[in-house]
Amino acid sequence: MVGQTKTQQKTIGIIGGGGAIGRVVDRYLHELNYTTLICDVNLPDSLSLDELLDRCRIVYISVFPLEAVIDILGRIADRPDAAEFVVLENSSIKSMLADPFTRLAKQGASICATHPLCKADQPWKNQNVLLIPFGRRSGAAEQIARQLYGHAQMKIKVVDSLTEHDELMAVLQLIPHLTLRVVSTVFAELGLDLDLLNSAATANFKLFYLSFWRVLVQSPALSASIILQLLQQKKGREIFNRLMKALNEVDQQDLETLAGEFATFYELPQTTPDYIEKMNLQGIVTLERLANLDRRALSIVARSDRVGLLREILRPFEELNININAIDSHMLGPDHMRFDIGYDPVDDETIVELRRRIVDGMGHRLIIEQKGIPL
Repeated sequence: MVGQTKTQQKTIGIIGGGGAIGRVVDRYLHELNYTTLICDVNLPDSLSLDELLDRCRIVYISVFPLEAVIDILGRIADRPDAAEFVVLENSSIKSMLADPFTRLAKQGASICATHPLCKADQPWKNQNVLLIPFGRRSGAAEQIARQLYGHAQMKIKVVDSLTEHDELMAVLQLIPHLTLRVVSTVFAELGLDLDLLNSAATANFKLFYLSFWRVLVQSPALSASIILQLLQQKKGREIFNRLMKALNEVDQQDLETLAGEFATFYELPQTTPDYIEKMNLQGIVTLERLANLDRRALSIVARSDRVGLLREILRPFEELNININAIDSHMLGPDHMRFDIGYDPVDDETIVELRRRIVDGMGHRLIIEQKGIPL
């Protein structure tokens, strides 16, 4: 990073650092011993964009909408020291960034577009992230991206171009956002009882319902932006037209013809018997786990994350003869873990004793989804 001081080489400005993803990135960068500076229009006491760009030469852009990213890239490109900048960003759609990226790259900046394929409210460990190095001097930016996402223990995949990224997103993002948002509109128009849908759901609908809410908990404006941006692209438009054609023809075909149409999917090279069985098993395991946790569950929040922690927590269950049928673990920040545990029914006295051993004996927090039990 020619022209940068040692301080600047270990300082990263997070533009949008007050947002959900910005806060996660901030935490990981601190764990990597970087100093971070924050610029966020929603944080009145944070640095202005110009103040941040004056104080650091490495920036991570995490803002919405996409037009704001374009404006920020233009502001960097307008600076006389643009060649000194190392730029990373995490927007969902990339093609609109091609022109400002090209301008910055010609000036000598190092650029790596990134896309963590998960939301900020879930642990990033083992989740996918895409890297798209841009221009001949992308090395410095890609190195920091690999350091950041490698520290988060994400699975890194490099994509060759912004166009390739967006063609992939036309499948991975356009289809779920488009179809599930349209379905949600239909549900609203029908005035459906969501609690009834959930309690009377078939196994297939339960898995669909999880995907449905995974999209709906996100901002409607984000879904709208993803849908409209991708529909402007060739691949997105092709997918949309094929979906509309297929839907319009469904009720015009007889049983044999329609079944034949559906069967063409199994001609794909990847749909081997082993692959089909693998996907079916994943659905079965998910449904079984959800059923066990929904029937009777408790959560233990541990104020540490260390080797042997789960074994220590489970010892009282064994001693009290409580049969466990499901366990899920979730990271709550760098030093807290939550274990969701499904168990077979036991009497209230046993649960009270379990609470005493977990809370009083170990100092963890216990949340029990059972009325009448002190927490």
